[in-house]
Amino acid sequence: MKPSNPKSDFVPVNGIRLHYLDWGGNGPALIFLTGMGSSAYIFGGFAPLFTDRLHVLALTRRGQGDSDIPETGYDADTLTEDIRQFMDSLSIDKAILAGHSLAGVELTHFSATYPERVEKLVYLDALDDRRKERKIMEQHPLRNLQIKREESIPSRTLEEYIASVKRDVPEFARIWSKVWDEELAHNVMANEDGIFIDKMPASVEKMMVANLINEYAPKKVGAKIPILSFYGKRKRK
Repeated sequence: MKPSNPKSDFVPVNGIRLHYLDWGGNGPALIFLTGMGSSAYIFGGFAPLFTDRLHVLALTRRGQGDSDIPETGYDADTLTEDIRQFMDSLSIDKAILAGHSLAGVELTHFSATYPERVEKLVYLDALDDRRKERKIMEQHPLRNLQIKREESIPSRTLEEYIASVKRDVPEFARIWSKVWDEELAHNVMANEDGIFIDKMPASVEKMMVANLINEYAPKKVGAKIPILSFYGKRKRK
């Protein structure tokens, strides 16, 4: 499926700028929230399919894609406030929130904090409580296994960077499309030496893992909100 051409814009929230895409459409607002490291462009393949009955948007979290990368603010409270101010800036009183992966934390935390602003929730392979998963991994007998990888050749073009991702992660290569080309174009940059690297610093990823995976305890949602959950299951050979 070819990537679409939505409106691309920025909105000021919490003293920073967040990037978002707007596919338009009529009806209640549907806001897609990304997984860790992704941008709003990752939804380009299917977000337009809902514009016949919904106003479809996607928000890029701070620290990712074309959004600002501040040194702090990678906790559930701040990210929830980012979403609220984003909705306020676009005069969205209530929305359907759909989130992938790490965004499950935001879905749960936002609906617990501002239940009156949530119409429905859609969890796209989005676990919101990783504590049990972490305990299992801590006891796994192969938890300290180191996989030796060949040292990657520095990428001096976006095309070389994409080729390296496909080579290093065969699972991505098998599902690659033009949407992924566009997504990667907004998630990497050339450094001072002309080498393409991830925009999101390792320090930001470390804070997200600590605050949103290792330490986060889901808040109780005191409202009845319709929820739809999709979970992928790896096919065993």
